[in-house]
Amino acid sequence: VDVGGYPRVVTMMNDLSKDHPNVIRIHAGDATTGDLFYTLFDDKADAELMNEVCFDAMTFGNHEFDKGDVGLKKFIDYLNLGKCPPALVSANVRPQVGKSPLSPKADWEFFKPYAVKEVSGHKIGIIGLTIAKKTKESSSPDKSTMFLDETQTAQKYIDELRAQGVMRIILVTHIGLENDLPMISKLHGVGVIVGGDSHTLLGNDFKSLGLNPVDDYPIRTKNADGKLACVVQSWEYSLVVGELNVKWNEAGDVESCEGKPHLLTKDVAPNKQAEEKLSVFQAEVEKMKKAIIAKADDDFC
Repeated sequence: VDVGGYPRVVTMMNDLSKDHPNVIRIHAGDATTGDLFYTLFDDKADAELMNEVCFDAMTFGNHEFDKGDVGLKKFIDYLNLGKCPPALVSANVRPQVGKSPLSPKADWEFFKPYAVKEVSGHKIGIIGLTIAKKTKESSSPDKSTMFLDETQTAQKYIDELRAQGVMRIILVTHIGLENDLPMISKLHGVGVIVGGDSHTLLGNDFKSLGLNPVDDYPIRTKNADGKLACVVQSWEYSLVVGELNVKWNEAGDVESCEGKPHLLTKDVAPNKQAEEKLSVFQAEVEKMKKAIIAKADDDFC
C-alpha cells in the first residue's frame, strides 16, 4: 500500500492549517535513525524534511541519543539551518554543563524545558518529556547526562508556567501511552498530552481497514484535579498526522477535545517542494540499495 512519507505530512499539515487559524504543530520525538537515510546522511535528511513541515515544537525521543549527546547536537545544528526550526523542549533531560556538547557553557543552551507560543492572544505552554530509563539503557547518552523523573519534572514546570499566568498547557511526551495515562492521572493543572514512543495507533475508524487501533482518538480521561484530560498519539513512521482540537477555559481546564488521525494514503498528494528535497537524498539511497555487498555460491534456506 502506498502510504505515508514526509511530502504527504507537509500536505496534510498545510491543508489542516487552512481550515484552522489557531494551529500548533508538534513532533513527539524519534525523528532519526533506523534506515538508509540515517546511514548515509546522519540526521540531515530528517532535519531538512522536518523543516518543510515547520513544526512549532519537538521533544527528544530515545533515538535522538543513539549517537550520544554529540549526535543530538549535530541534529540540532541541522534543524537550525532550516527556515523554521522547531522549539526543542525536554524538561527532564539535564546535560552536565561544561562536559556535554549540549551544555558547553550553561544550562538550556540548545533546548529548553518548555516553550510558550502565543495563539490569538492566548499563551500556550508546551512542556517536553523524554523517556528516562529506556534512553539510558537502550541508547547512548553521555554518562554525565541526567534523565529526571518524568512525572515529578512535569508537575514542576506545570506549576512554573501557571505561576507565570500561562494556564493552557500541553505536554509533548516521548514516554509511551502506557506511561502517559497513569502520569496524567497524577498531574494537576494540565489536560493535554501529545505523545510518542509506543507507536500506538488510535482511532477506532481504522478497524474497517483491518488495522488494530488500541482506543479512540483522542483518549478522554481525568487528571489529578478530576478534570477532563485528552491524550493522543499518531502511530509511527510518518503514516498518520493527528488532528486534535482543544477548547480551554480561562482557568486552563480543558472543556472539550475532538480529533481525527489522518492516514496518509494515495489520496493525499505529496507536497512538490518536499518531494524535490527528498528526491536528492533518495537518489543516493537507491545507489546504496543496488550496491553488491557479498556473493554466495549456495542457496540460503
